[in-house]
Amino acid sequence: MMTSVFDLDRIQAETFVDEIKFRAELPSTNDLALTMARDEDVRLPLLVLAERQTCGRGRGTNRWWSADGALTFSLVLDITSSSLGAERLPQISLTSALSVCEALQHLEPTLDVGLKWPNDIYVQQRKICGILIEVPSRPTGRMVVGVGLNVNNSLADAPEELCHSAISLCDATGHNADLDDVLIAILRVFSGHLRLLEANPKRLQARWQELSILTGCTVLLDVGRQEVRGVCQGIDADGGLLLKTDQGVQRILSGVIREFR
Repeated sequence: MMTSVFDLDRIQAETFVDEIKFRAELPSTNDLALTMARDEDVRLPLLVLAERQTCGRGRGTNRWWSADGALTFSLVLDITSSSLGAERLPQISLTSALSVCEALQHLEPTLDVGLKWPNDIYVQQRKICGILIEVPSRPTGRMVVGVGLNVNNSLADAPEELCHSAISLCDATGHNADLDDVLIAILRVFSGHLRLLEANPKRLQARWQELSILTGCTVLLDVGRQEVRGVCQGIDADGGLLLKTDQGVQRILSGVIREFR
């Protein structure tokens, strides 16, 4: 029988997930989640959880470094019965990031947590969490939300190029956290925020505006093949980044941030 550092029964009892697929090691939780999402008989919401992820993926060609003690999981969601279609991906992306932020604040009230559009979480001006949202080609109405959160994996063990740009929860607080507690907190906040996103998204906008670390910063980003530079004016209710450029205020729904200061 496979043993786990996680209490899978507790996670399922205390959250909204209907099924859990646990693996001691996976190349990528999103890859398995996408495969599972194509099974029309799978019970949803499905949680794919790995004790260790060896080839985690980020947005574009980015890779997610992960070591023992990190929290890596993916959720497969059924959105056919909701208003949360693919056209609302920017909002869902921000809502996912906001859920991680608020879960961390609940667990560690003094933690300096911020949200970097579209879905990165920063602590003490360094990245602690990345999120990757993917939509399988079939069946329609399903979505995968992948989360990689540095929890008990100290960045003292990370590649040198990451030491100054990334951080873990244990580095920020000086103590290890219970992975079950962290995961359950994130899932519970996220399930509530998904309902709120359908009912009253402006309430969520107020929170992601409040936590945005880009507001007031000069931002350089790639939008397709175009380079856009401007001063961030905030994030609108649809999840668009508002940039004041030489041509006026531009609304960006998708892009890759190259730098901000």
